[in-house]
Amino acid sequence: MTAPGAYDVVVVGGGVTGAGVARDLALRGVSVLLLEKGDWGAGTTGSSSWMIHGGPRYLEFDWNTTKLSTQDAGYIVTIARNLVYRVVFLIPVMPHDKNNIERMETAMEVYDRFQPLKHAHPHRRLTATEALQAEPGLTPDLIGAVTMEEWGIDPHRLVFANVQDAIAHGARALNHTRVIELVRDGAKVIGVRYQADGAVAEARARVVVNATGPWSPEVAAMAGVAVRLRPAKGIHLIYPHRISNFSISAESIDGRDLLMVAHAGFTLLGTTDDDFYGDLDSVDVQEDEVDYLIQGFERVFPSIRRYRPVRTTTGVRPTLYKWRRYEDELSRRYEILDHSKQGADGFITIAGGKLSMYRLMAEETSDAVCRKLGHQAPSTTATSPLPGNESDPVPAAELAARCGVPALAVVKLQSRHGSNAEKVLDGDGASRILCRCEPVTEAELVYAARHEQVRTLADAFRRVGVAAGPCAGAACIIRSAEVIGRELGWSATQKFDAASEFVRGSWLGRAPVLNHTGWAQEELAQGVMRGLTRNRGAR
Repeated sequence: MTAPGAYDVVVVGGGVTGAGVARDLALRGVSVLLLEKGDWGAGTTGSSSWMIHGGPRYLEFDWNTTKLSTQDAGYIVTIARNLVYRVVFLIPVMPHDKNNIERMETAMEVYDRFQPLKHAHPHRRLTATEALQAEPGLTPDLIGAVTMEEWGIDPHRLVFANVQDAIAHGARALNHTRVIELVRDGAKVIGVRYQADGAVAEARARVVVNATGPWSPEVAAMAGVAVRLRPAKGIHLIYPHRISNFSISAESIDGRDLLMVAHAGFTLLGTTDDDFYGDLDSVDVQEDEVDYLIQGFERVFPSIRRYRPVRTTTGVRPTLYKWRRYEDELSRRYEILDHSKQGADGFITIAGGKLSMYRLMAEETSDAVCRKLGHQAPSTTATSPLPGNESDPVPAAELAARCGVPALAVVKLQSRHGSNAEKVLDGDGASRILCRCEPVTEAELVYAARHEQVRTLADAFRRVGVAAGPCAGAACIIRSAEVIGRELGWSATQKFDAASEFVRGSWLGRAPVLNHTGWAQEELAQGVMRGLTRNRGAR
């Protein structure tokens, strides 16, 4: 084991909260080491609904969370302009709904008070005829509808933007690095031991922050303290295109809220909300969970079964412990725990919360850390732009013509890199498209391997959208392995193994949604993969 490094703070957990804490502290001039056992945003953050929203349903029992969420969403929209886009919802009202059209409009009028905080527009009330004109896929049985506006965001890029900015301000950040032990001096926590690429290293710190989401109790146990959560599992179905003009809210058979979110190039349908007691590193999607979602939406969007989802995602929310509440009624509040009161000085946990409050959670956690360090510096994350937002990007059509790539590829690139997109296209393979169904340039994948800590094909999926389109990698994963392998010095065998590992991993998300047609495409895709890998191996 090498000699231990020394930092002011070690942050454990590379989801959006941990990355936000690392960025906030680095901007204040604190020396930080950020550690993530998998990839940035690969856990709870990446399995979200891809929205920063206030959550009008919390108005009924958690008013403050709605206010804080909308306020912080406004800051995120300002500092991450390239990552966000407007998502407009239609909320249909059906006969015998628990909330009739008058109650729904009253609720939206209350929510409108918070909309200016996040730069969103107020609601509109629609008649049944107007709603069907706007969205013909809705059931003709509806009584009317109201609209609601939220913000969509790519959570994987949001996490990495925070990591990137933390590094730019002096932090050190390591993914695929597992903390195996907390270093203690008596009861006091003075650092961590971590493992990366089979080697064990040690880092000493004056404060260790536990920002591991649902894994918080496990990490806290290393310090001999307890963190109580009530983990809740949620799944989403992913359709490879938009299947509606607007996003739609619906109600499940047991009265829980469901959302079908129309994002830029795909549709996301979710979510379940169930207590979870299993292995956090092995969360499976069950067929009855898929049926639960589709059944709920079929009532308001009858044609939903005609569309075929291509995969599922699943994650576990780190909701705070509460007895008796139904899972979807659990508070999305957060709590910052200074474990010095439990005898583990130098150890802080941030637990609970939601994506749209990550910046505020990070700020208040950093405030608690700075108090322990005796370091006086204010947070600036509410106004400091994330990378790619320092200036306006070049018009997409102009950049596309200059670099010889399709305009859609540039639009996608700018949504991930903002004003830095031109720098990304300056690299090798600028004009070569890896896959037409998800226009990622070879140059962007090269850039991700060189500058964005991409070490696996799954990392590339999160960072640049490789294999995220309808082909699910059949048309691009071998070529992507070749490009990444060339940058990382992989052998031919390592490239083959990387592609095989990705195919095996992505299968787990596809299997629960395969119907007759899906199995036919799966056979075709597997046949293509076998042919490509066989030919490559024979060379």
